[in-house]
Amino acid sequence: MRFAITLALFILAACRSGVPTLDSVYQEAANLCNVERFDDALPKVDQGLARAERDGTEKQRWQFRLLKADLLIGQRERAKALKLLNQYGEPPAAAEWAEVRGHLLLLKGRASSELGHLKEAGDLLAQAAETARTAGSAWLSAEVQLRQGKLLLQQSKFEEARDTFRKVAESAARNNDLYQQATAVGNIGFELQSESRYEEAIPWLESAQALFTQTDARESVGRAHGNLGTCYFYLGDYDNARLHYEKAQEAFARTGNREGQQLWIAGAGLVYIQTGDFQAATKAYQRARDIARQLGNALSVGRWANNLAQIYLQLNDADTAEKFSNEALASIENEDNEGWKPSYLLTAAQVQQAKGNLGESRKLFESVLTQRTQDPALPLDAHVGLANLWIREGRTKEAENEFRNAVAGIEQGRTSLLKDDSKLSYVASLMRFYREYVDFLVAQHEPERALEVAESSRSQVLESRVAVKDRHNDKTGRHTAAEYRRLAQDMRSVVLEYWLSPNHSYLWVITGEEIRLHELPPHAEIHTLIEKYRAVTTRARNPLEVAGETGRRLYEALLAPAGEVAKAGRFVIVPDDDLYSFDLESLPAPGDTGKFWIEKATVSIAPSLNFLAGRLREKSSRLSAGLLIMGDAPTAGAQFPRLEFASQEIDSIARSVGGTRQAILRGEDARPAAYTNAQPGQFGFIHFAAHATANAQSPLDSAVVLSGPADRNRLLARSVMGIPLAAELVTISACRSAGGKAYAGEGLVGFAWAFLRAGARNVIAGLWDVSDRSTAELMSGLYANVAAGEDVPTALRAAKLDLIHKGGAYAKPFYWAPFQLYVGAIR
Repeated sequence: MRFAITLALFILAACRSGVPTLDSVYQEAANLCNVERFDDALPKVDQGLARAERDGTEKQRWQFRLLKADLLIGQRERAKALKLLNQYGEPPAAAEWAEVRGHLLLLKGRASSELGHLKEAGDLLAQAAETARTAGSAWLSAEVQLRQGKLLLQQSKFEEARDTFRKVAESAARNNDLYQQATAVGNIGFELQSESRYEEAIPWLESAQALFTQTDARESVGRAHGNLGTCYFYLGDYDNARLHYEKAQEAFARTGNREGQQLWIAGAGLVYIQTGDFQAATKAYQRARDIARQLGNALSVGRWANNLAQIYLQLNDADTAEKFSNEALASIENEDNEGWKPSYLLTAAQVQQAKGNLGESRKLFESVLTQRTQDPALPLDAHVGLANLWIREGRTKEAENEFRNAVAGIEQGRTSLLKDDSKLSYVASLMRFYREYVDFLVAQHEPERALEVAESSRSQVLESRVAVKDRHNDKTGRHTAAEYRRLAQDMRSVVLEYWLSPNHSYLWVITGEEIRLHELPPHAEIHTLIEKYRAVTTRARNPLEVAGETGRRLYEALLAPAGEVAKAGRFVIVPDDDLYSFDLESLPAPGDTGKFWIEKATVSIAPSLNFLAGRLREKSSRLSAGLLIMGDAPTAGAQFPRLEFASQEIDSIARSVGGTRQAILRGEDARPAAYTNAQPGQFGFIHFAAHATANAQSPLDSAVVLSGPADRNRLLARSVMGIPLAAELVTISACRSAGGKAYAGEGLVGFAWAFLRAGARNVIAGLWDVSDRSTAELMSGLYANVAAGEDVPTALRAAKLDLIHKGGAYAKPFYWAPFQLYVGAIR
């Protein structure tokens, strides 16, 4: 909608006369339109058009006519714009009018395209392109190319669309046309988004948003935010998705753009569905559908009707779901658009499955798999739908093949992503497919196969550092139940692997001799108990005294199913969901509710058994390899005051391991760059006595706060995981250093995860804020025990027991329970 202002403008003459010239009115209105202030531009255009029709030249009349049509299209009044353009007739046939004729054809093609009349739009835009070439108009040629690119997108011709937008972006950059460049760049992002290449789309959309902000194009800024929200949604990053959807809604609310409003209201509805708030989602989609109907946008009506059908399927109302599903399919019957068809077919298949029409359901699921889809979850849902049909017919072999196809699709999608951040959220967003597969295998009385599938979902990003392969496994580097038994034997431990799901939760108890599966209460029941117990613990109260019954119920739910083997000994826990941030050691001991389970058990946390098996037999580092300590940084603002006991902690640890090569970086010397310069890969033990900050929005940007200027004093998790380590132990004696966010399949992602990824064999990190005096005491005991020859799990447990047995405030779990030992390899 950008205009090349080519008329001679006589601003001074207009000011002298007191009456603005038609040219100055046109310029002002065009400028307002260019920054998408359509409501402000409309009265000026109407005023100028009336004057031009009465007193202006033929060229002025056509300029205002085209400007009004462009403005109406910007206001989503495409039908009205097209009607006016047809009423205006044709410009003169002379050669000097070629640009006007081309502009007229462009606007007709754009309006037709946005009304869904794709064939007509294609013909009009082809004529506009030829006319623009005849006129020698660079800006018009670029504008036509933009609209042709968008038409290609509507026809799902993605590669052709991308090439078109790239040409326009390059041309606009050469001509310093920021708005046109932003539009082309944004459309490249949208094209990549349409191909489900969300990670690649994000930087293009961010660039477009920045360029649009420079040109004050408010609606386009909002549109870029909305598309970013969609990318983050499909990557499973719901926090960022919601943030961008909110910004998009705010932008369109300010401009009065109802079509934009309905689009991003619906985007928020997706987040509601994913988080299980079906009531809010229903209201959102009904509102969006009503707006789309009022606007006459059949394609949007279909999209929101399809989502309403999905909601009513979740609510077990198949009849209402069928009504909305039929409405969605009907919306594309007369439209030249296949982009949304796979989604509508999938919903129809699920509706027929719910109504018991299995033959029709199978045909629809199979048809989904033949379609090109915008959503990576659609073929996965089709495979699972077919699996469930086979299960109902008792054909379990065919059902398992479909589940395998679904899991293979997930892993193929993950490997195509480049950034760890995107891989983390992508896999987490698709965990439901693994959960359905596990439930199927358990129902088929195959607990060991169920364990192997559960393990295949875990630590996929963490494992990618080593790309494990061996002759026992397929190309994905997965391991077998027999290997898990050998692993438990090698660790001289009982492995407790948890799997928490809405309907069926499980515990696998793995020893060197056998694997036993136990069914646990549903996730919601466990979640409620954990929240109650954790609330007491983190308020520095004794949960054995204040929440004894809750503790007993948690023990019965989580540990008692393991029987006698859970009462005492060495344990490796593979947690899930809420258990990622919950300390099982703080539960009451069996047979003695006055003691904690830690008094009977030595506990380590493992990200997954596949990860441990992949690193089994790696040569371990010894204490003689030296000790690197960093910390005791100066105050870094009110949020991060100097830790009163950090210096004492550093001195105590240094004394405990006297005789070992040491590098101590404290105070102003403890800067982020100093970590790299110290060559941490040469040390067997690395310790941080510093504040840490967990970043829930971007966990790999969690940081240890060290010395230096405020903008350069943070050692980021994403930085440390790229520096290879061979350390026996990395300790971050800092608040919330274990992780900023839990991802299904990966666990808490933050500093502990990052150091495991870098190669550390053991990592100790904290779950919550705690007094640094008690921390100094705990850490001193830990390293003294290590120096005395104890292995890390035993050394940490002994240090915790010292605090407990001394009594007083520090005996409460608040002071010792947050420090978890994450094991990444065994000797």
